[in-house]
Amino acid sequence: MTIGNGDDRPTNRFGVLTGRRVLFAFIGFFGVVFAVNGFFIYKALSTFDGVEVDGAYQKGRAYNHLLERMEEQRRLGWQATIATGKAPAGTRLRVTFAKADGAALTGLNVEGTFWRPVAAGADMRLPLAETAPGIYESVFDLAHDGNWLVRIAAAGPDGETFVQEERVIVSTGR
Repeated sequence: MTIGNGDDRPTNRFGVLTGRRVLFAFIGFFGVVFAVNGFFIYKALSTFDGVEVDGAYQKGRAYNHLLERMEEQRRLGWQATIATGKAPAGTRLRVTFAKADGAALTGLNVEGTFWRPVAAGADMRLPLAETAPGIYESVFDLAHDGNWLVRIAAAGPDGETFVQEERVIVSTGR
């Protein structure tokens, strides 16, 4: 709607619509858009860099290899039973290995690792000795009671590998 004001330019309730006012309206509109986008970009980049683990790309590429190793381990049919208990000098780790038919697995090189999911620096790794056919043991002097992860890595005489991990609760009695 135009109201006659002696000037033939259109007017509205904000006054005369001029090129300068249109220019300022466009600049204001896009200025607000750029300011809001800039704020969101800043918040996105400053709060999370997108990296959850170091070497994620390399770990992702190696995932198929991990799946192949897991399938090879499954085909072996080995079974391991992990048990922990108190010993005079610390915590005893006993692992019983058996073949798929239940026969004891002997002659393995076995290594046990205790590691804490909540604290760095308390991890302990020791070889396990075969104390009876298929039974491998070692005593660990753990510094803390509580929640531990036990990882067993065994190598057979023909190069077979076996890895198993289990969560255990340890009481050192200290």
